[in-house]
Amino acid sequence: MSQLTANGLMDKFVTTLSPETDIHTAMETLLKHKLSGAPVVDSNKSLVGILSEKDCLKVVMASALERLPEGKVRDYMTTDVVTLSPGSTIYDIVNYFLKTPFRRLPVVEEGAKLVGMVSRTSTVKAIASMRDNPELYGTPDLSVDDEGTGVDSAMRRARGQASSRRPR
Repeated sequence: MSQLTANGLMDKFVTTLSPETDIHTAMETLLKHKLSGAPVVDSNKSLVGILSEKDCLKVVMASALERLPEGKVRDYMTTDVVTLSPGSTIYDIVNYFLKTPFRRLPVVEEGAKLVGMVSRTSTVKAIASMRDNPELYGTPDLSVDDEGTGVDSAMRRARGQASSRRPR
């Protein structure tokens, strides 16, 4: 399990925003892509912030206080961002998700260059798949017959058969 890292869990194709994007255009982008937030990157693809749904709600407050329901992403984004490195382990990732309200965490290389995002969903999927992944448990699927069926395969089959049996 400790072999899983952010590099293996992250989505490399991430919708990003520019700090110069109009805030209403940014909100439309979030809605169009069904995102609760998106990383904000500069022209060098370096992470400079995150724009979340919560940040977008600040537009209403700005209009109530300043009568200016407009602005750029940079005016509303969160700049204090929790990030992961590509080598962050599954334990690091789970720890962040347990300690923070965030559902997605940006993965950055040195120089704050955004390389992907890890979500709670992708993390839970990885954890769920570990049950049947001998590589993660460190036990190879040893061949025991001519059909290439091994110990782990036999265990998976047995679990499947056991669940379909009814008590007599």
